[in-house]
Amino acid sequence: MRLTRSWQVLILSLLTAATLLLLTIRPEKEPVLRSLAPSPVMVSATVRVNLFPEAHVSGHLQTARRVWLRFEVEGAVAERLVEPGQSLAAGDALFSLADQDYRDAMIQAQAEWQQAQENLERDRKLLKFAERSRKLQEEEVARLNSLGERSLASKTRLGDSSALLAQRQSAEARLRASVITGPQRVASRKAALDRAQRNLDRTVLRAPFAGRVNQVLLEAGDYAGRNEKVLELVSTQLDFFAQVRGSVARALSLGQQVTVIVSDRSWQATVTAVQPDPDPATFTHAIRLRMPDAETRAGAAALALLPLQPVNNVLVVPVTAVLLEEGGAFVFRVQDAHLQRVKVQLGARVEQQQVITAGIEAGEQVVVRDVAALSDGQAVIVEALQAVSPGAR
Repeated sequence: MRLTRSWQVLILSLLTAATLLLLTIRPEKEPVLRSLAPSPVMVSATVRVNLFPEAHVSGHLQTARRVWLRFEVEGAVAERLVEPGQSLAAGDALFSLADQDYRDAMIQAQAEWQQAQENLERDRKLLKFAERSRKLQEEEVARLNSLGERSLASKTRLGDSSALLAQRQSAEARLRASVITGPQRVASRKAALDRAQRNLDRTVLRAPFAGRVNQVLLEAGDYAGRNEKVLELVSTQLDFFAQVRGSVARALSLGQQVTVIVSDRSWQATVTAVQPDPDPATFTHAIRLRMPDAETRAGAAALALLPLQPVNNVLVVPVTAVLLEEGGAFVFRVQDAHLQRVKVQLGARVEQQQVITAGIEAGEQVVVRDVAALSDGQAVIVEALQAVSPGAR
């Protein structure tokens, strides 16, 4: 039977579709594994070194001394001699009070002291006269006793002489007691005079140290009470102040020289205070470093480079050689042109050097860069790196 043209076209289309389907679902060729080319890696030998670490501590500059000055006496302010911002030398006058009452008290105390001195000198002279008079009277009584009791007149004269001798002895005893206690009375009057003089001097408030006036609270005519704040004085000397952890505090000693950087300028500062007992809230220690006189920027932020305890004869690798993964630390050791991933124990980190306490030995070759992209057993091409150890000597 002869097919029509339409049937021929249909059959041809079905055959074409079947051919395409077979080509689509045919199995692929088995993949052929190819070995990867060895990767170049930068390696360095592990070494033992002495490390001299330092802590970089941020802080600020503040005045070394800041004090509120007060009058130790009271009175009306007679004169105000300073203004905020004024520079002063030690001993410069700041305020003065009306001092007439204190001056009168000093004059009175001086007069009483001089009177006590004169009284003592008078009593000393009178005591000499009393001693001489008493001796003469004793001689008279002895003479009358030697005459016996031959007459009533002798007995009367003896009784009168004995009574007069008792009076002489009593007067001598009083003068002697006055002379003995006289120096104490003079000293008491002298102490009162000195106190009056000090109170008079205290009517002028003076700067206890060189510095600058920061605040002034009184004007002329105001009444200044005893121990009332009058003026705030700050020193021109600056200190670096910061809080540091215990390991840093223990490494510092008083008088030690350290570097402080302020606005890209370095200064040599002196350790003047290290708090031995930490703050109970922050567990940090306060430190103060005395800045050179040339640094005057109070309140400026600063950075101190504080040396820590040296670490001697430790095994180190660059920080970039350590892979932190799966809760552990690893390095890649090169053995026969292949990598071995080795778990290590880490010690302290000093700048870009990592101390290794266990896992590898000195002299072994380890990869120092791009360790995150490496795998255990990988073939590598070694490129040596001469490591430089910052902070090591």
